[in-house]
This record gives sequence, structure tokens and C-alpha cells, in this order.
Amino acid sequence: MSQSGTWVKRIVDSRFFKEAMEKSEVLFSQNKLGLLTLLKGALKKVQETAASSNLTVVKLLNRYIVLFSELIKGYVQGTYTKLPLVTLVKITAALLYFVMPFDFIPDFLPLVGFADDLAIVVWVGKAIKDELDEFEKHL
Repeated sequence: MSQSGTWVKRIVDSRFFKEAMEKSEVLFSQNKLGLLTLLKGALKKVQETAASSNLTVVKLLNRYIVLFSELIKGYVQGTYTKLPLVTLVKITAALLYFVMPFDFIPDFLPLVGFADDLAIVVWVGKAIKDELDEFEKHL
């Protein structure tokens, strides 16, 4: 396993990501309004992050967050239902992890605070690349 793969595994195995997975299951099964509120918060945070940085990685983060949000919104509205629930839960967990200020690397730490958020979002994005490509055709 590569150095970056080991680092991502540590984040995925952390209590923070496990908590995000548990919360995302609850959101999907019991709280659609909370799910939409999460999307709004994730989009706001990524816009603020993108506004303060011109880094390519921030643009990648922005692309994934917007795409994840659109996908979840489509699922909730019933306009796109081609994904299995486990994939939707992973996407939601990545969004939850992204908006949590206290996680594996707390967001208030300058420069490195969103590195773990980026790692989780990109990890999920790569894991579901085919599904995301198919969804983008739907847009």
C-alpha cells in the first residue's frame, strides 16, 4: 500500500469517519430535510474554501462536493435513483466529514486543516468514478 493509501486508510478507519458513516445512514433513513441542510452547508463551505484559494486541489474538491450534492439532491427529489444506497451513504459520509470542523485533522489548522477532508472526498470520488460519470451524463 502506498504512503497516501495508508494515510487515507487511517482517516477512513478513524472514529471521525465512522461517526460520519453512522450519521449518514440516519440522515438517509430518517431525515431528508437534514440531508438537504447538509448539502447546503457543504456547498457553502466549499465555496468559501474555493474563494480563498486558487489551488488545483481546491478546484478538485469543489468539483466533487458540487457533484456529490447534485447527486444526493437528485436522489432525494426522485429524479436520479440509479445508485445503490451504500454508495449514497458513502457520499453523504464524505460530505458530513467535510463539514465537521473537528475531525482527523481539525479544520482550524492553517493550510493542513482540510487535507483530510480532501483525502476523503477524493477517495470516495475515485471509488465511485463510474457512477459519477454516468450521473454527469444525466445532467
